[in-house]
Amino acid sequence: MKRNIVVFDGYCIMCSKYVLWLSKRNKTKNIYFTHFESKYIKKNFPEIKLGNTVYVIDENKKILVRSTAVKHCINQTDINPIVRLTFNIIPTFILDIFYQLISKIRYNIFGKKQSCSYPNELISERILN
Repeated sequence: MKRNIVVFDGYCIMCSKYVLWLSKRNKTKNIYFTHFESKYIKKNFPEIKLGNTVYVIDENKKILVRSTAVKHCINQTDINPIVRLTFNIIPTFILDIFYQLISKIRYNIFGKKQSCSYPNELISERILN
């Protein structure tokens, strides 16, 4: 099975909550997770660095960023189809404005962990170290 890889900020509490939310709603189990400091990223995608964005490496190894990455993941979940459709019809450039605003203030609002880590509740088979 082809997989999608979410590369997230392991220091960010909001990002960790997003990863857990995704993992619980991805019934096909085709989304895997790693963080910016993982050996997997350093070896396979050294161009990906920690920043104010989430990255998704799709099944074709294309790197998606910001709201494009989030939309891609949302489409892999079993959320309400109306919510999914609504999210998908909003133009990406509008979503990116909100994405960039939230990404800049996420540590102040949600907090920051002391070390880069995976959420404890994340299923280990879906983690790429």
